[in-house]
Amino acid sequence: MIPPFNEDGYLPAGVHLATLAEVEARFGRKNEIRRAEFESLRWLVDLAKAAGVERLVINGSFVTNVEEPNDVDCVLLMGPTFPADAGAESELLNGLPFIEIQLVRQSRFTMLVESFFASDRHMRPKGMVEVIL
Repeated sequence: MIPPFNEDGYLPAGVHLATLAEVEARFGRKNEIRRAEFESLRWLVDLAKAAGVERLVINGSFVTNVEEPNDVDCVLLMGPTFPADAGAESELLNGLPFIEIQLVRQSRFTMLVESFFASDRHMRPKGMVEVIL
């Protein structure tokens, strides 16, 4: 379950697990921009699974109360079989509309999720959403 926003318009600190359907219901239906961004996220999830990504965490304005986010910031943890599908890997590396991808190994994933993405530029804590793959 994705918790409510705090007074800063962020999710509470931490990583909140959610299904793709929960992400769509909470963040992907409000307006045309969010619907388009969510469709790219759906495409990303399919590619990530095919490529052998173990974890996918969404960060940034898409998981805040911002009316029209610029994009969907994602960090993807490459699994031991990555790239399980070379075509899916290629599509991930070439990028998707509205999606900002960081495709990383464990040490960088940990740093991004536990430190870099855990607060905004004013050092206010904020949460992220991990899509259950």
